[in-house]
Amino acid sequence: MPSQEYQRWYDRDPALSQALATLRDAPDKYQAQIALNIIVVIVEHQIEHETLGHVDDLVTLLGQAKETHNGNYRRWYDVNETLRSAMKLLQDCPEDVQKQIIPSICRMVEDSLDGKLLRDETE
Repeated sequence: MPSQEYQRWYDRDPALSQALATLRDAPDKYQAQIALNIIVVIVEHQIEHETLGHVDDLVTLLGQAKETHNGNYRRWYDVNETLRSAMKLLQDCPEDVQKQIIPSICRMVEDSLDGKLLRDETE
């Protein structure tokens, strides 16, 4: 049987794909806030596992995520710099790190948006 090909890098993980679909459909005001939280999850994991040796490493990592954008807004997350940086950091994480942090990110997206979206609908 041929292997399934994915259009997007995050579709390899069904839970992450679902969480990012939820995030994509969320109001812009929540996307940036959640993107910051995704960055925090990634950075905290790297600090905890000592893959970031120094604050300069963190600055370099964030700078690289920010610089990789070429001005082409093809993806849903490209229009927001914070969201684009969060997705780039997540994409660039080694696969084993992704497997460790994706459950936390999925829970965080779900927990963050469940109550907020319900409140927005009733207001």
